[in-house]
Formats: sequence, structure tokens, C-alpha cells
Amino acid sequence: MGAGKTWMGQQISLSTGHSHHDLDACIEETEGMDISALFKKIGEDQFRVVEQKCLHELIAANSNLLLSCGGGTPCFFDNIDFMKKNGTVIWLDPPISVLFDRLKAAYQSRPLLNNNFEPKQLEEYIHLKLAERNPFYKQAHFRIQDVKPDPLSLIKLIQHG
Repeated sequence: MGAGKTWMGQQISLSTGHSHHDLDACIEETEGMDISALFKKIGEDQFRVVEQKCLHELIAANSNLLLSCGGGTPCFFDNIDFMKKNGTVIWLDPPISVLFDRLKAAYQSRPLLNNNFEPKQLEEYIHLKLAERNPFYKQAHFRIQDVKPDPLSLIKLIQHG
């Protein structure tokens, strides 16, 4: 959350002409409601089933796809293995202080945060989520720790990595 996945995907798409899709947007379109409402309606476990289905469908239907997925996507089912088998996985990993600043401004619109935290508790939650998800994230082909990576640098990395 807040790493810049959607922004980066859009920027790379503009530079390469490759199709960019946001997994959350696909889920919202398929389910006819926003992610927060869907989380409330069906819960996280069922959401992850819907998410995996959309992930598989998007990848099957598109070649040269740039996909921005949710931060939890690689952590469920066989998603990280599926993503790695079907493309190059990049982990955008800015410092926790950057994630905190980005999320505190929009935490009420994030389904896993969605008014469950006072802003002062947010940094602790970010630490806990990253600790939980790092074993999956570490499986990515590339890890980018810049605060705001240059899209052209990522394109070169993917092409020559």
C-alpha cells in the first residue's frame, strides 16, 4: 500500500505503449463495487479468491501486460509463483516513512486500513504488514528501494535484467 505501483505502471505504459491494468480496478469492474465495499460485503478471504481469479484472467487475456496489483496479492494462494512464471515481478519498496506519509493522507479509503487505525497507529501497522508480507515480496525478480523510482530506469532494468 502506498508504494506507487499504479502510478509506476501508468508511467511505464506511457513510455512503452504496453497495456497497463490495475488489478483492483479489474476487480471493481467485475464485481460492480469498489474494493472497500467489496471487503465489507464478502470479507478478506473471499476477496482474495476474487482477486486471484481476476489476476489469472488478466494475465491469460493480455500479452505485454503491465499489471499493478494490490500489496496483498502475492501473499495468497500461488499468486507469487504464478506472477513470476508469467512475467517479471518488481517489488517497489520505499522507506516506511514514505509509506506512512502517503497512507496517512488516504488511510480512510484503504480497505485494510478503512478507519481501523488512528494515524498514530498507522506506522506500527505498516511495520507489521511488511514483516508479514516480506517473505513473499522477497521472491520478486527485482527490488526497488527508491522513494520515487524513475520509470525509464525500471524499463531498462526489465529489458536487460
